[in-house]
Amino acid sequence: MMASLGFDTDAAKALVVLSIGAGSMVVSHANDSMFWIFTQMTGMKVKTGFRIHTVGTLVLGVSASLIIWVISLILL
Repeated sequence: MMASLGFDTDAAKALVVLSIGAGSMVVSHANDSMFWIFTQMTGMKVKTGFRIHTVGTLVLGVSASLIIWVISLILL
């Protein structure tokens, strides 16, 4: 399927995999087990976890997506 979308090279395939990973990180919330591990291991209240962890994962996911996009401009 990736070949039909124009992702033929090894670099393009690697960037697709990285993009999938970056997209899976965006906005971890209460239905994600990592959210509960983060809040319980730090002793954080759930309300604070919503503000900090959710926004933090949003920033991580968007940053990773932008970095992958810049790399794709260079490699592809």
